[in-house]
Amino acid sequence: MILAFFVGMVHAGLLDALSDSDRHLEACKLAASDAEDKGDVARVQGVWKACLGEATRLGYLDLETSLKAEISVGLERVEADSLREKDPHRWALRVLEVAAEWSTADFPSDVVRRTFRTWMGTDEGRAYVDPVRAVSIVWEAPIAPGVEEVIRRYIEDAGLKWAAPGSPTTDCTVFARLDARPEGGASSAQGQLVVVRTTLEVSRVRIRARDVTLKGFSATASAESPDQAEAADRALRSVADATAQRLLLRLLGALFER
Repeated sequence: MILAFFVGMVHAGLLDALSDSDRHLEACKLAASDAEDKGDVARVQGVWKACLGEATRLGYLDLETSLKAEISVGLERVEADSLREKDPHRWALRVLEVAAEWSTADFPSDVVRRTFRTWMGTDEGRAYVDPVRAVSIVWEAPIAPGVEEVIRRYIEDAGLKWAAPGSPTTDCTVFARLDARPEGGASSAQGQLVVVRTTLEVSRVRIRARDVTLKGFSATASAESPDQAEAADRALRSVADATAQRLLLRLLGALFER
């Protein structure tokens, strides 16, 4: 069985706290990452196809859209692979145009982010994206000190730029609210665990040059630790990571809209 093969790659107990579908997805990620590290895009594509097939067989319907998005982009990566070194602008353009068709999907890998960063290494790519690249966040409720800096790092790591709210360099304004709540966790050898559940809710995204407002989205993550500050930091970083990728996809959807 494909799933058994994947799970055999995972250390015992590593995925115990996840749902069955999430365990399946995490195992697929490990297999795909191994192929990605070897630069074998055809094998990566094969892993995701097998992953979707097994998810369908097992009835994990919640994974279908994400996996179909990954496979669609992966197919374009395979077909455009000959351009990756000799013409990275055309290569990235082809891959990201396909990704933009899935702008509301949650990709299981960071393929979109990696491709976008490569594109931003080209003069043509930077010029193409210039109308939507600089992001500022307007907070609809106060946030704790240091939170914005964490989110900024993930936004910039995705290949976007950061701008202060109201700055003339702002291309894209994100209106958002952050909520972090500690909860009681289970006991452990290290003591009582604290669970922090963090949600970043984006109500809307305004793109100035296009005079359009995109629908919002949200990202939620939980983390646990004997130390509440550590749990809060881990949950915040997970939410910031998901938010950066979802924002990038929304902007690509607007950029390539026909």
